[in-house]
Amino acid sequence: MKAALFNKYSTELKIFNKNVPEIKDKEVLVRVSYSSFCGHDLAIISGMLKRNVSDEVVLGHEVSGIVEAVGRKVVDYLPGDRVVSLLTNSCGECDRCVLDQSHRCRSGQGIGHGRDGGFAEYISVSQNSLFKIQDDTGLKEACMLACPIGVIEDAFVKYQGQFKTAVVSGATGGLGVYGLQKCARMFERVIALTTHVSAESFLLQLGANDVVTYDPSEEFKFKEIVLALTEDEGADLFIDPVGSIQFSESVACVSQYGYIMLLGDIHGVPLNIHVGDMLFKDLQIICSTGTSRRGIALAERMMLAGEIKPVISKIIELKDLENIMTIIQESPPVGRILVDMTL
Repeated sequence: MKAALFNKYSTELKIFNKNVPEIKDKEVLVRVSYSSFCGHDLAIISGMLKRNVSDEVVLGHEVSGIVEAVGRKVVDYLPGDRVVSLLTNSCGECDRCVLDQSHRCRSGQGIGHGRDGGFAEYISVSQNSLFKIQDDTGLKEACMLACPIGVIEDAFVKYQGQFKTAVVSGATGGLGVYGLQKCARMFERVIALTTHVSAESFLLQLGANDVVTYDPSEEFKFKEIVLALTEDEGADLFIDPVGSIQFSESVACVSQYGYIMLLGDIHGVPLNIHVGDMLFKDLQIICSTGTSRRGIALAERMMLAGEIKPVISKIIELKDLENIMTIIQESPPVGRILVDMTL
């Protein structure tokens, strides 16, 4: 089969011929239909994320496809089933898996991180690492059900704050576009932050009441504008998939008793912030980087009901992954770039 293999030492992503994975008793072989390109993949390719990444690995953890074969002890799946992958290859037996926290499985490996992922014609995972989708769910849209949509759904389960004003940072990104849509249904006012200068009308269509466009290289960024828009009150919720590079500004934008929903860190730089800035706001931080079966089920239900709109920036072929950095630089994506493995 053809696969996009990443080498951690050469930092190259190249298309190779690779053997179709063999499956064990409790594993499932899936013929991949679509696999989307996540910021996690970008962080590995750029060298920012190295921890527990295999020396050579097939990237891609947002996978949809059709079951090709099952191990002899698999009971939940049959050939022909339409499925999506969870984010971790999990055991299904430890205390975390039993509690529907398999993304934190005690013996788990990240799909497309420590274990080969979905930028290949076939992927093998444990039966506990799949979710069977409904007949009405398209395979193209389904590859985004776990990450990013399910990640947003799981994070919101933990939110107990007010529903007046929300700020969504990175609003054109894979997580941001769904955080924005979620907030538009729940909050009285939603402020979208973006560096994408041509995205204002699109973000307004998705439900933003205000769009703030800023240049990340400038010292003056967005906190003054957010505070002005909220009459210095700040937001009840700040959704932050960007992380460390703007964290002090994120804190400044949050109201008393407010929440920060921290979903990612695209730069990985050390924080420079006074703890008192958080303490005296009685700030609460929700950290969420995975999803559960419950989160995926919620995401699928909302997508089928038309409450969440899948946002696809571009669909490419597997061979195009060798040039993915150039593709992103030439045309910054709004939403996800999908790899069509059926081409």
